[in-house]
Amino acid sequence: MRVYVLSDLHLEFTPFVPPTLDADVVILAGDIDVGTRGLLWAQRTFSCPVLYVAGNHEYYGGHLSRTLEKLRALQIPHVQVLERDEVVIEGVRFLGTTAWTDYTATGNPMRAQRLAQAQMSDFRRIRTGEYRRVRPIDFLVHNFQALTWLQQRLAHTYVGPTVVITHHAPSLMSLTSNLEAGTDLDAAYANGWDELMGDAVQLWVHGHVHTAVDYVLLGTRVVCNPRGYPGETTGFDPGLLITI
Repeated sequence: MRVYVLSDLHLEFTPFVPPTLDADVVILAGDIDVGTRGLLWAQRTFSCPVLYVAGNHEYYGGHLSRTLEKLRALQIPHVQVLERDEVVIEGVRFLGTTAWTDYTATGNPMRAQRLAQAQMSDFRRIRTGEYRRVRPIDFLVHNFQALTWLQQRLAHTYVGPTVVITHHAPSLMSLTSNLEAGTDLDAAYANGWDELMGDAVQLWVHGHVHTAVDYVLLGTRVVCNPRGYPGETTGFDPGLLITI
């Protein structure tokens, strides 16, 4: 199976026309565009199966629960939104969830939460509940649900390859080449989910960090292929195909 991997296209700033590739599946690991626009773009752009995991920017200008409901309502058979969902295509199991973070990866969760709330637009652009601004505790809940779900799914033996798709990075290793990394704010971009790596997961695709990565952690290949914002140098490969 040939998988085309993309994330952080940020079409809200500049368009992107993908090259013609012989892909069997397209993975969109979040921050494609705000709201439902990225999903509609995927429907127009690709004819093969597309697995779409929302990033934090999909929720900008929207509501944490209702935006996901809108995305799910607009699914069509070949373009699926994954949020704690499992899909099997040609014998390959795909597990998808945004993930968010619990801010513990750097060992100082309270400081990480304070930095995130002060510096990240999520806390000004995303609403929840009765349309109040989100707080770090809101993401903690979603992160716990995502981790619990992944642990349960990976505990079930699957005969065949498994690919996990998240928006937030599963490990701080995904930030090692990021020039802006190195503070407790890193915990807003990556989880400390290294223990989920191993023989049960052949490939883990994520977004959110605007630096391309491709490394192996405890036997699991971890890949991020972000286009990023206009003018950023991210290492983006517009035609990245991965064979599973």
